[in-house]
Amino acid sequence: MGNEKKEDSRLEETHEENGVTKEKKSGKKGLLIGASLLVIGIVVGLIIAYIVVYAVKLTGGAQFCKSCHPMQPMYKAYSKDVHGGWGRSGFVAHCTECHLPHDSTIGYLIKKVQVGLHDFKVMVFGDPSKVNWHEKREHRRHFVYDSGCLHCHENLLAATMKKKKAFIAHKAYFSGKLVVRIGHEKDKARCVDCHKHVGHKDLGKYLPPPPPEEKLIEESEKLIEESIKELEKEEKSENKHNSGKH
Repeated sequence: MGNEKKEDSRLEETHEENGVTKEKKSGKKGLLIGASLLVIGIVVGLIIAYIVVYAVKLTGGAQFCKSCHPMQPMYKAYSKDVHGGWGRSGFVAHCTECHLPHDSTIGYLIKKVQVGLHDFKVMVFGDPSKVNWHEKREHRRHFVYDSGCLHCHENLLAATMKKKKAFIAHKAYFSGKLVVRIGHEKDKARCVDCHKHVGHKDLGKYLPPPPPEEKLIEESEKLIEESIKELEKEEKSENKHNSGKH
């Protein structure tokens, strides 16, 4: 009887040990699967993030926007504006830096999708040639965002301190005291209420109906002459300053 009890006890211990071993193996297997899924999730997430960032960057510049024929006048005017790289600094503001809100990343992406779907709808199902672009410009508040302007011009008050009128106006703007009349109501002023033609130099001349080609050439030559005169003026000023040191 004693031997039988001992054997039963050993069998129970063996079963318990086997159970513990199986649980350990099962636990290790679960951890391995969990770690593998985590690594796969991170890799997939990084790939998706890269695709999203690349797509946002690819569809945010003038080269993409001008691929739509109705945007050609806007592109021509933009390419002759300081925001489009016309000038000594060579600075270029991409389309989305002005025409999308920069308050938050989520808001930026949501608005980008909304604008993209709207433009696609107009291009495919509408008739862009019937759009009154001159009238549409009067609603600039709806598609130019202050957060976009301030995204680049973040040191605006300090930059305008030497220009009294500009400094006073911008100080009133930042305090919320600068207001404009919109229809029959008053509203806090936005950047484009004062800077009405910013970003697209002489856009009205390029919007349909387009001016004669000779007029466009004349305008280009005039802009080039103005730029050369400005550069010569700055060069003379620098030479005068340097000679004064000696």
